[in-house]
Amino acid sequence: MASDSKTAQIPPVPWDSFVAIGDSFTEGMTDTLDESSNDPIYIGWADRLAMELSQRRISDGNQPLKYANLAIRGRLIKQIYREQFAAALAMKPDLISIIAGGNDLIRPGCSPDQITSLLEKMVMQARAQGVEVLLCANYDPKHSPLIGLSRMAIAVFNSNLWAIARRYNCYVMDLWGLRSLRDTSLWAPDHLHLTNQGHKIVMNAALQGLGQPVVDSDYQKPALANKDRYRAAENLVWAREHLWPWVKRHSQGRSSGDGRTPKYPQLIAVTENFLP
Repeated sequence: MASDSKTAQIPPVPWDSFVAIGDSFTEGMTDTLDESSNDPIYIGWADRLAMELSQRRISDGNQPLKYANLAIRGRLIKQIYREQFAAALAMKPDLISIIAGGNDLIRPGCSPDQITSLLEKMVMQARAQGVEVLLCANYDPKHSPLIGLSRMAIAVFNSNLWAIARRYNCYVMDLWGLRSLRDTSLWAPDHLHLTNQGHKIVMNAALQGLGQPVVDSDYQKPALANKDRYRAAENLVWAREHLWPWVKRHSQGRSSGDGRTPKYPQLIAVTENFLP
């Protein structure tokens, strides 16, 4: 297990089980171990977090962490509430990550207040059952001129989220202030999903949010000035190959997650061979 300090004492991992719910961000797109597959299983920040927490538990002589990931790409927050939340609580986890609303926020005319109202409903129900909650303050999309149009809505969402976290004593993974994520090389060609290295940075942000020592002490290192914005040519390619197909698909009432099922629908023990 990697650590940013050989002498630092790592506090015990207090959670026996962890369930992640959400959309493509938590599913892990586009971080795959098999790029040749037409339908790969993605390994994202939540899977890497589960592996790191489990390794720490095992090192302390405890049983491996039990983990489930119910996230499905394309899901709106209402769908996450209807399809994933009750199933997650039924597993009686010690910790749940509720990261939802990203797909809502990039849609024109969205109401961040309505989105966070439903988020608070989930948080309140989880905390009432004694489940600890990890939330996420969304990243700042200023590096992308088009997606950046939703920046003000995201800022309001994040402000509401921090208030919810204080009211219910939740953990928060803060991506808004994470300047390293402004490095455009960490993002997939669709400008929405992270690469392998991007998910490792987010995993460290999650560890810090949970009060656990990070793996990489440099994970917050700011992006270089010449890498923190997309070039005009990149934006044109993105609009043609990603934005237009997205608009067309949603105008037809379709989603990238239609017909999909969760990759880890039940709690499983995260052993050393969980991630290759």
